[in-house]
Amino acid sequence: MTTLVAADPTSEERTLALISHALSFIEGGVFAPLLMYVLRAHVGEALYKGSDMADSEFVAFHSLQSTYFGLLFLAITIPVAFLTCGFGVFVTVPLYLYFEVVACIRANSGEWYKLPLAGDWAARKHPAPPL
Repeated sequence: MTTLVAADPTSEERTLALISHALSFIEGGVFAPLLMYVLRAHVGEALYKGSDMADSEFVAFHSLQSTYFGLLFLAITIPVAFLTCGFGVFVTVPLYLYFEVVACIRANSGEWYKLPLAGDWAARKHPAPPL
């Protein structure tokens, strides 16, 4: 849970990064952020005419990070729920929601905020720009 040095992302980039985290609340955190990652140029063009989000490392980082975090959440929650007869989800789900809310807020403020484990994985593919 560290914050990297931020280059100044545009308002459009911040909004799309926020959406990629926020969509995980609706569908569970894997498919919607993955679609945002793959189709970010088309989504950006549809929402903001004339913008090119295909080159946006900021949007790519946040959407890939949210995808990884959703997969990590499932990989932890399923065994925990099985071993605790379902009661483990009362711990894992609030933690997941907390971290995604923080990521939404930080992405909207233009920060290269890294979620636990998933942020490091995503930063390997889309690192923060140097100052």
